[in-house]
Amino acid sequence: MPKLKKTVVLKNLNYKAQAYCFKKGFIIYPVVYYNKFKVWYEFAGKGKYYDNGKEFNNQESFQAIWDLYTKIYKHDKKKNK
Repeated sequence: MPKLKKTVVLKNLNYKAQAYCFKKGFIIYPVVYYNKFKVWYEFAGKGKYYDNGKEFNNQESFQAIWDLYTKIYKHDKKKNK
């Protein structure tokens, strides 16, 4: 019997923050690191691992990307006040 794929359940999807990051030029994506993932983000030609290179499983990596969108959005909005 074939294995069933687990669905990825994401919480706190902030599409406004995602659109803001796209417009500003942020590039955020998961990078495979052995059997885990790390979240890499770039802005203005400079890149860095999110959360000091913390390793995530499949579901956690996509949630971390959404959390990073929200974190960037809140930081910029707070800074611009």
